[in-house]
Amino acid sequence: MTRRAFAGSVALAAFTMGTTWLPAPAGAGDPVKDLVRKVEARYQTTTDLTAEFSQSTDIKGFAKPLQSSGRVYIKRPGKLRWDYLAPTLEQIFVDNDKVQFYIPEHKQVMIGQLSKMANSQAPLQLLQGVGRLDRHYLVTVAPDGAKGHGGLPLLSLTLPDGGPDQPRIVVEVDPGSYFLRRVELHDVNGNVSTFTFSAIRANTDLKNELFEFTVPQDVEVVNAPTLAVP
Repeated sequence: MTRRAFAGSVALAAFTMGTTWLPAPAGAGDPVKDLVRKVEARYQTTTDLTAEFSQSTDIKGFAKPLQSSGRVYIKRPGKLRWDYLAPTLEQIFVDNDKVQFYIPEHKQVMIGQLSKMANSQAPLQLLQGVGRLDRHYLVTVAPDGAKGHGGLPLLSLTLPDGGPDQPRIVVEVDPGSYFLRRVELHDVNGNVSTFTFSAIRANTDLKNELFEFTVPQDVEVVNAPTLAVP
């Protein structure tokens, strides 16, 4: 799969069900706790989402970041369609643990299990909306104290038993809707994928047919590569 498609497959999890991964830290009056409660309240009433996205991926060794954009559709529980529309068409279809990557330019469909493609079980749990990811992540204010649009603090997710070079996710919450506005994925190699979401629409009664994918004729079907799960 392409670098942008795999990054998207992980970021989509971070965008999907914010209510499942934002734990409430201890401490009365904690600004992170207060923000988490508002985000949870918003997502608890959300059954489906549609949004536009832009992606910028900074990869070490590349002079310029990779730019792409498209649209994402999400329906609870566990259904997702992630369409890259520019600069070329790529599509990701997820139904719980089943994932299909369609790359028309390559005349190829890659199929796999999402649980075997991420370096943690947390993204899958987040996507499915099952459980709380405070079992996997610590949520704090971003280390540099940065704030997002509207003055809300950026939130950082890290593994509780990870070292200083562990991967982490930074998210920005929209102050008007309390949906996730921006997601940054920082991997262990220093690469950063930034996703910015706009035109978010919730509860529009998305049909199941939107998330179904039929492999076109004369297209090669291959198994997607897997990553080791720690």
